[in-house]
Amino acid sequence: MKLFKDCWASLLELFSALTLAPTDGSLRHSLQGFGNRPGHGPRPTPAPVPSEYRNPIFRPPSHGESPANDITCDYSAMGPGWGPCSKPTDRLCWLEGPNGQRFDVSTDYETNAPKGILRKYYIEAVHKTINADGLPMHFGKVWNHTYPGPWIQACWGDEIEITVKNKLLYNGTTVHWHGIRQLNSFESDGVNAITQCPIANGDHFVYRFKALQYGTTWYHSHYSLQYSDGLLGPLTIHGPSTANYDRPVDPILMTDWNHRSGFQDFQSELVGPPPQMESILLNGVGSYAGVGNGGLKYNGKKYLFRLINTSVETTFVFSIDNHNLTVITTDFVPIHPYNVDHIVIAIGQRYHVVVEAKPTNYDADQSFIPNPSAYWIRMRPAAGCSNFPTGNIPDEKQGILYYHNDHSIIPTSARRDFDNACRDESYNSLVPWIPWTVSFIGDNDDVLAKKPFEVGLETPKFPNGRPKPNDLFARWAIGAEPMFLNFSDPTILNLKNRVWAPQKVVIPKNYPVGSWVYLIITGAQPPVHDPDRQFIAAAHPIHLHGHDFALLQQTNESYSDDCFNPKFDNPPRRDVALLPAGGFIVIAFKSDNPGAWALHCHIAWHASSGLALQILERQDDAQALIVKNPERLGEVTRTCANWKKWFANPNNYWSPEDGVISFQDDSGI
Repeated sequence: MKLFKDCWASLLELFSALTLAPTDGSLRHSLQGFGNRPGHGPRPTPAPVPSEYRNPIFRPPSHGESPANDITCDYSAMGPGWGPCSKPTDRLCWLEGPNGQRFDVSTDYETNAPKGILRKYYIEAVHKTINADGLPMHFGKVWNHTYPGPWIQACWGDEIEITVKNKLLYNGTTVHWHGIRQLNSFESDGVNAITQCPIANGDHFVYRFKALQYGTTWYHSHYSLQYSDGLLGPLTIHGPSTANYDRPVDPILMTDWNHRSGFQDFQSELVGPPPQMESILLNGVGSYAGVGNGGLKYNGKKYLFRLINTSVETTFVFSIDNHNLTVITTDFVPIHPYNVDHIVIAIGQRYHVVVEAKPTNYDADQSFIPNPSAYWIRMRPAAGCSNFPTGNIPDEKQGILYYHNDHSIIPTSARRDFDNACRDESYNSLVPWIPWTVSFIGDNDDVLAKKPFEVGLETPKFPNGRPKPNDLFARWAIGAEPMFLNFSDPTILNLKNRVWAPQKVVIPKNYPVGSWVYLIITGAQPPVHDPDRQFIAAAHPIHLHGHDFALLQQTNESYSDDCFNPKFDNPPRRDVALLPAGGFIVIAFKSDNPGAWALHCHIAWHASSGLALQILERQDDAQALIVKNPERLGEVTRTCANWKKWFANPNNYWSPEDGVISFQDDSGI
């Protein structure tokens, strides 16, 4: 029996995402220039296509599988002679110009991007019962009545405008576009009490930002614990890749899941023991009582997989039995490809991988169907980075890869014997395609004095309990105090302040433009430490808004001066890194994006508990940026006025009889 030739199909119930057709509008932001960075590996040199035959409007190679998810890139504003240069044998290239100009993986996307179009989307937050795995979750909150939410897409260089309306009772909402740099648009970062007030019920907020990066990420509510209840969806910016592939697979979202609201479970986080998860889902589908039920059909080609971990508290080890994965991006950062048989994905992290539909046990005669002809797709919760009831860990087999039409066959394939420990991908494997050399800045006091930010639990002293003065719950912290923000008083409207309340955990970083900011973060007790901080051996996925950071060091060792050994020559780069249990990390980012940027653990319970801080980068420049943009500032102030009006009415609260003091029991983010 022969393999099907040139065949591609998928079961939509497993790998599917709904999208809204964007409206193409006016163009903004002129092109800053073109740039190629040579010296990043061999590059094919095919014969150029004559410019008169190039078309700047094209379907990107990483398009959706279904016509409903199609998108067209449009670079007409670049002028005549521009057109696509990506093809299965050369995914490094993206656009070619009439005079040999190129936008490709060696273009420095920090400073250069093509000139695309304006894409407009509309999403609204609504209540919905979600039956994702056979048991209903009655407190679901979703975008546009779907879980996961609509797949938002754009092309590299586009301007993206998304109108978000809140139809939730008892809750405000905001949306964070995870990993998006938000260069000169920090008011669109979507963090309530930092970059805006929450969007009140019945109100809306318009987010607008430039797609300078390319790759895959997700968007999610940053209001309290809403994303754990379903307010999330995939976001892709189409662009080049560092390895070739034939066809794409729609984004693959993996998550843990509960049948209770995250707002209910947070009470367990405060009083203990920590809440446990009940199920796992792949693209919003799972089976509470068994394994996943769906799959993909392949035929000897290379497929682009876009993997996203949208969990509440679980790191996953993703694998396909008898298949290797070629890893080509970490978060939004293109890297030199490397091959593995499994990949570890912490919360908030994303990876692009290429999967060749050619099993490692494939017969040399490719005319025969492999034996076995179906293989398990696995999501294995990592030991030490997950919390399920003892004896009730969900089945890791959540999908099936088929090589024929008979989907009734149950795979007999076995998982390879790989390490299931809680960890990040190998540090030395993550080599960015565009290299950075991080220079040590002598006036960075935190690093010179080796003062780490200490991650641990801290119990407030009466009368500083929250939400009530006598609620002296132990809360997670990374700054001097656990974060606790006022929804109605966001940082963005207070940029003239020079003194900040301790619970806002504002860390001013007013270094010169382009210099480096360094942070040492430890999860173990350092030699000199806060005597009120309790250190717990737990791993934490640390996410920084507004920047990709260089990961100068990541180690399981306890922090001490003797162990401080940062790498400055092209270290790994990303926006989420796992702080090892009992270890420490050293990160650095360029001081080139004025704004107030959250840094927090992406375990939802920990962020809500207070494990977060605000980096106030170049405060005066951030203030000037807002003053010079009255339209964007007006959207913030309008939304705040509507929020304050809504919040002033106790009938809008879940428990009106408890009053304002009990409305917010978490950090706010």
